[in-house]
Amino acid sequence: MYASGLTGTDLDHGLDEFLPTMVSDSEFGAAIRRCHDATRFEDLDALPKGEAAKAAHREWKKKLVLWRHKALEMTGCKTLEELYENARNSNSTRTKDVYAFFNSRLSKPTEFSDISDYFPDYREFIVEQPASDEMLGQAARAALDAGVRNAQRPPRVRRGSK
Repeated sequence: MYASGLTGTDLDHGLDEFLPTMVSDSEFGAAIRRCHDATRFEDLDALPKGEAAKAAHREWKKKLVLWRHKALEMTGCKTLEELYENARNSNSTRTKDVYAFFNSRLSKPTEFSDISDYFPDYREFIVEQPASDEMLGQAARAALDAGVRNAQRPPRVRRGSK
């Protein structure tokens, strides 16, 4: 199962998509394009502050619980640990010139994080615009395949050592 969605849990707008892993590259790429097309920008000055921010965070946590239940239901998994057991994660960015896909690491049992570009495991997959849905799907699969469990920092080199 592939899950394609915007950062966070966008249950209000229904932008999370769950796709079977045997979906074609074109269908996968089209889902990625839909998510990028649906991106909205936030005015940071308009975000809640103080107690309102705490209340908004509590609401977000409630949505996260709902998203997790939806993910478990759609995948047939009983726990998040089971869902993440063989999971991979990739982030993507779109500019006017390129789509860029980045691999990531599973750093905790149910949490992905970015791999810094100075880590040996860091990978990026660039697709120039205009890009076909098939090309986007292929790049996303490559980034997912490059995911790692616990990316390691590069070895430290001590001064004076060879």
